[in-house]
This record gives sequence, structure tokens and C-alpha cells, in this order.
Amino acid sequence: MTSNEHRPNRKPPLLRRVIGSALSAFVGWFTLNSFLFVWAFITRHEHRSNPPIPNEWLTGPAFMALYSAAFVVATWLLALLPLYIFVPRRSVLWRWPVCTLCGAAAGAVIMFSFYGPNSSDRYAAVLTILAAIVGGITCLFGALTADRFHHAPSTTTVA
Repeated sequence: MTSNEHRPNRKPPLLRRVIGSALSAFVGWFTLNSFLFVWAFITRHEHRSNPPIPNEWLTGPAFMALYSAAFVVATWLLALLPLYIFVPRRSVLWRWPVCTLCGAAAGAVIMFSFYGPNSSDRYAAVLTILAAIVGGITCLFGALTADRFHHAPSTTTVA
């Protein structure tokens, strides 16, 4: 029997929940950018300029990493962090299929609202889809690891 069973209403420290939400946002961002760097590496032969620029193929993924970090941090501070802290763990929103779909929809809506329906940017649709993927991965990770960050750690020791 752990000490949490004696005090089931004991909340974990706020810092623990903040770290859990930040880690979820980081996992979504990192997954996207890992894929983009691998894709750029695979297709690097297509990135040739005259005169040659060393490591030119890294420019696009590096820009995308910075660009997406701004969206992820803003979304984390304004939406994910408050939801992660204030939505009770027993809520249906924490079930991984529901949470993943909500995250994907939120990612798409945020990016779509940034570009608008009549965007002249030719990458708007692709970036909206990528934002949906990041939102889905972020919320999937958050839902699957929520027990670790929403419950106070056990204080009992194993002898």
C-alpha cells in the first residue's frame, strides 16, 4: 500500500503538472521537426545552388523548427497549460482517443485561423495539416502520461 492510497485527494505539486504539460508540447514539436530534418536529409540532393552553399538542406528545417516553436510555446502557455492544470484527471477529455482528436482539431483550427480561408500562401494547407499532427501527438502523449504528472509521487520506500 502506498501513501497515496491513504490520502487520495493529495494533489501533486504544481511544478510537476507544469513539467508534464511542457513535456507534452515538446514531444509534439520534436516529433514534427525530427521528421522534417530526416526528410530534408533524405532529399538533400535536390537542394543544390550555384555556387554551392554548405549544408543548404538544413535551412528549411531549421526555419521550420523556429517557426513551429513560436506556435507551440504560445499554444502551450495559452491553452495546453491551463487545460492540463485545471481539467480533472477523471474527465472524459483525458481518454487518449478523445484527447488526441481534440488536440488534432485544435492544432488545425489554430493554424487555419492564422492563415484564414483565403490565404495566398501556397503552404497554408500543408502547415495546417502539420499543425493538426503536432496537436494530436502532443495530446496523445499528454493523455498517455497524465497519470505520472497528475498524481503525487509515492513517498514510500521499498525495503
